[in-house]
Parts: sequence; C-alpha cells; structure tokens
Amino acid sequence: MVVIAPEFVLSFQSVFLALLFVSMAFRMKGNYLVHGIIMIVSIAIGWIAVVMTVPEFMNSSYTQTFTGSTSSFALVGGHVFLGLSTLVTGTWLVALWRPRSTDFAVKTNGIWRGIVVLWVLTYVVGILVFLTLHTKVFG
Repeated sequence: MVVIAPEFVLSFQSVFLALLFVSMAFRMKGNYLVHGIIMIVSIAIGWIAVVMTVPEFMNSSYTQTFTGSTSSFALVGGHVFLGLSTLVTGTWLVALWRPRSTDFAVKTNGIWRGIVVLWVLTYVVGILVFLTLHTKVFG
C-alpha cells in the first residue's frame, strides 16, 4: 500500500481551498463561467483526495494513532463528516449549474456562502487533525 505523507495531504487541501477562493473571486466579479469551471475542477480534486486518503485512513497503523484518544477520534470523525458534507453539497450544486445561466448564480448565493463556510471549517478542522496526530503541538 502506498503511504501518503500527512504533509502532502495538508498541502493538497490547501490548494483545494485556494481554488475555492479563486473561484469565488471570479463569481464576485460576475464571471460565472470561469467560476463554474474552477469549481468543477476543485470538486473533482476533492473527490480524488477522498479516494487517495480513504485507503490510508483504513490502514490499521493509521487508525491505531487515534483510537486510544476519544478527542482525536471525534476530531477526525468531524473532519470526515464536514468534508464529505461539503463535497456532496458542492457536487450537487455544480451538477445543477448551467453555464449560460446568470439567474442560477443569484438564486444559489446563500447556498454557496454556506458551502464556503463548510469548506473553511473543514480545512480548519483538518489542520487541527494534522496538528493532533502528526505533531507534538497538542501533547
């Protein structure tokens, strides 16, 4: 089994979040086509990241790292829940998007704001997971 370095996963997630902000900048400027294309790429990268990290997550040596600590388990579980919620909701919204529709952008403004909040929260919890499991910052 290929072992993915935690630093690589963290940097991958940082790029993933940066794409979100670039996409949102295009959305705020009214360039919905570029926004949509970047979001399709970003969602695809997110799903690739999930596929890449699930085998590592299921690896017994990785799960032993946090099974002894309830707080670490809850943190990882929260990150998984938030991340999958964000990806599923983002995928759903991207699937509904129509390239020529500016009306769709207006109608989904509140939904996108919620997804951005979820996305950033997932990233912050992911950083906490990294610090908890792979550094001595929290003990």
